[in-house]
Amino acid sequence: MQMKDLDPGLLDFTKKGFLGNIFNPVRRYFNRYQKAETAIANIIKSLDIGSKTLQNDNTTLIAEESHLRDLTKKLMKDIELGKMMDESIEVQVRKAELDDVEEAKISIVREEILFPLRQRVMDMQQMIVINQQGIVSLNVIRRNNKELIRGVERAKNVTITALRTGVMVASALYNQKIVMEKIKMLNENTESIIESTSRMLHEQGSEIQKASMETMISPEVLKISFNDDMAAIEDVSKYKEQVLPKMQESINLFYEMAQEGQKVVDKIEIDGVGSR
Repeated sequence: MQMKDLDPGLLDFTKKGFLGNIFNPVRRYFNRYQKAETAIANIIKSLDIGSKTLQNDNTTLIAEESHLRDLTKKLMKDIELGKMMDESIEVQVRKAELDDVEEAKISIVREEILFPLRQRVMDMQQMIVINQQGIVSLNVIRRNNKELIRGVERAKNVTITALRTGVMVASALYNQKIVMEKIKMLNENTESIIESTSRMLHEQGSEIQKASMETMISPEVLKISFNDDMAAIEDVSKYKEQVLPKMQESINLFYEMAQEGQKVVDKIEIDGVGSR
């Protein structure tokens, strides 16, 4: 919930008007983010606690797996012993039948000795299967715990950093929006000024015409001035055309210098890593 509150996509950055200035959504957002720094620290602390808990669980799970393995080995030995006893009793029962031993005595052996023995062997076999399932389950849980512990480290090193970066990007975008609004306001004010001056020009048109006739400028002077202006424009155009190749040469030279400089910087960084 705390991280969801930091999503800038849920805020209206375009809110305007009197209430928009008082309850500035962006200002409130970044105030919220500053408070959320504490929440982020708590999230990291909570992740660390969870990671430590999983590590402790794994220690317990390893001990339990070892216990189940030892118990399973013991059960397997007991089952082998039970099978040997079962075979020995079967042999004795068959021998008793051949020796015409009373059926009642043989039945007692089968019901009171062989039957409970086989029940016990079956129970131990079931316990082995259950233990094996337990070992597999505990092993899977322990492996998943390891993945979660690594996930905690990734979250601390990557996710939290990305969260901070995302908020900073939102701040930069808002600053861009402010500049765009200023440009828009400037254009609107400029249009208003142009409209006002045009209206004034129209109203004072007759006076301007009269004044311009009274202060007539010599056509020859205008012609000379016009020719000079055209020549100046032509000179500027020629200069730009002539300087373009030199500009390209400068760009190529700076590019080569930057490439050589980058090699030196890379070498310094490699040497620095080696020295550490």
